[in-house]
Amino acid sequence: MLLALISDIHGNLPALEAVFKQLDELKPDAILSLGDVVGYGPKPAECVDFLRDRKIQNIMGNHDAGVVGKQDLGLFREPNHSLLKWTIEHLNAEQLQYLDDSPYTMASDELNFLAVHASPSEPSRWRYIQSAIDGRKILTEISQNLCFVGHTHIPAVIPDRLGVFNVKPGVRYIINPGSVGQPRDQDKRASFGLFNFDEFSYKNVRVEFNKSYVYQQFEEIGISMETAKRLMP
Repeated sequence: MLLALISDIHGNLPALEAVFKQLDELKPDAILSLGDVVGYGPKPAECVDFLRDRKIQNIMGNHDAGVVGKQDLGLFREPNHSLLKWTIEHLNAEQLQYLDDSPYTMASDELNFLAVHASPSEPSRWRYIQSAIDGRKILTEISQNLCFVGHTHIPAVIPDRLGVFNVKPGVRYIINPGSVGQPRDQDKRASFGLFNFDEFSYKNVRVEFNKSYVYQQFEEIGISMETAKRLMP
């Protein structure tokens, strides 16, 4: 069983398309989106439809929650606050329903994993897992061997003990595949993850995408280059 993990697409259609060009070649058995399909980027409706058309399960992210009324938009800073308001106006009923139907968490008893956008401790509070210490504490609070998260936009693998440097059986992990649409580490390529349950192994994958085209799409919806670079640095 090969599971592809994507997260934090954030309305970045060129990055999403680049990731799926890779995924279509890899042919995973399932694909799971860990939330924040919208926010920051200029193509929220198209990204939602991309996932809907492929029947991909999405976990509720804080930006997704913002556009469906489950998170106070006042908690988002400018210029993303204004973009989220614009997003609400430019999503149709079916697209909004897809986001609204996204659960805060999803668990698999068969594969022994829990999926959540932020922290599984009060998932609607959107707390960041900012360190290995945070991650190990969370692993003591859940029963699953694996917890897949997004939210930080930074790829990470946190084992439940010190001295472990690779994913291997007998160890429990928090795994973050990084961000498709707005990476925040030093590598600005789109990021996704592949977990192989048959081998109990994990791989992070980076993919180039056309950032200039993303900026062009911002201009097409009336957002200046200066603002676009604040939204998608």
